[in-house]
Amino acid sequence: MNILLPVSRGASFGLAVRLAIDTAKAHAGRIRVLSVLDAAEIRRIEAGARPGAIHLARRAADEVRERMTAEGTAAVAGAVRRCEEAGIPVQGKVVEGELERELVAAAGANDLLVSATASHFDPDLEDASGKLVLTVMREGGIPILLSGASYRPVHTVVAGCGGGPRTERAVGAMARLSLWKAAPRGILLAVDDAPEGGQERIAAPRRILADAGYAAWEEKVLPGPRAKMFLYFCDLVDADVAVLGGWGEHRWDDLLGLSVTGRLLKDGRRHLFLYM
Repeated sequence: MNILLPVSRGASFGLAVRLAIDTAKAHAGRIRVLSVLDAAEIRRIEAGARPGAIHLARRAADEVRERMTAEGTAAVAGAVRRCEEAGIPVQGKVVEGELERELVAAAGANDLLVSATASHFDPDLEDASGKLVLTVMREGGIPILLSGASYRPVHTVVAGCGGGPRTERAVGAMARLSLWKAAPRGILLAVDDAPEGGQERIAAPRRILADAGYAAWEEKVLPGPRAKMFLYFCDLVDADVAVLGGWGEHRWDDLLGLSVTGRLLKDGRRHLFLYM
């Protein structure tokens, strides 16, 4: 398993590093640490000069580039050192470019992207948590594993069975990577006012896991609003990971709003495995 670990700003990057190491250990994986220098920020500085002062702007841009390079190199070196200490094969790289484009390009050569629910990539920490990695998931075609706001080993995994192809793709991606195949507790959860409707939602994930050699997971059908009941159930069983793919709203922006995914991102108390 090849794990892409993008360097983000803030303390949450350390949580992502630890989750990536745990995942690589469990699956004989290797980690690729990537730091992207924001070319757009450098261009903004160069373009902001007064007439006749272009040399000053270029000098300022060079200073920013040097600072960003030093920070990115240090972050990559720290993550690489932690991986090596844990016995994980690792590579580190610093590139300059458009962050989103570079991550989407790198995603194609990897099996899983690990970040944190509280990751920030904008220089001023103003980007919405999770927004960039969700964009990469949509455009890069790679599953995303987001660490929660605090470290937690994986004991209980809850897969949201919303029905339809998104659910099948998310559970299928998890099974393809053999993630949490040996977890102490796995639960397939459907929220449906009709028990038979819930069982219908669970049928495809059950088959996917069985075909992949997973032991039978517990199954639960609950009535009520999906977002509210999913969060309630995750709290009830103290879930460590929520697997989601089928419960995003039709509009992409709603993933960061009132959907199950958006609420779990804001909650930040457990890991999220997402695939669209």
